[in-house]
Amino acid sequence: MFVDYLTLFMGDIVAGFALLLFFVWSGMEPEKSKSFSPAFGVVGLIGVIAGLHMVLTWPLPGVHNIVFGEAFTLYGFVFLAAAFALAKGWDLTPVTIFALVAGIYAVILSGAILKYDITRNPVETFLGYLGTGLTGILSPIVWKLRDNKIIKVLAIILLVLTLLAWFITMAGSLIGHTDPQGSFGKWVPLPMKK
Repeated sequence: MFVDYLTLFMGDIVAGFALLLFFVWSGMEPEKSKSFSPAFGVVGLIGVIAGLHMVLTWPLPGVHNIVFGEAFTLYGFVFLAAAFALAKGWDLTPVTIFALVAGIYAVILSGAILKYDITRNPVETFLGYLGTGLTGILSPIVWKLRDNKIIKVLAIILLVLTLLAWFITMAGSLIGHTDPQGSFGKWVPLPMKK
């Protein structure tokens, strides 16, 4: 039995995209943006801790550690950097450049997920990674043109679709992982095994 906390990852991704959606919806105005810092920080902290643990210990079978651990670490650092920048009142442009690179990483992984049928539902996971990647790639443009209503609406549509893809993935994972008849439902810690 391996350690699998992907549902925590997905819950954090859903929370992060919900926050990001509300951040863009609220206009990304400097005077309102500072209040997002603690929530972005929590999302980033969970991402960095869980992602680094996976990258350093490889608790999952094979490539899943790369697909989830590495991408989630980058995701966490984007949110931590945004939290810090917002708290300080700094311009988010440097953070969006980092997000662009992390976004390219996620888009490449989305193709690998689909090509190699990684995960039980590769199409859903592909859509989540693709949306996440496009969000990162487009973040410098959205931040620079944040007063443009068309850009803002397009960004909101992308965020809603990505949030929906991750929510569906998270819900399916939670239901599957909590099934008492499934592999996790029958798991017992080593000291309790007979």
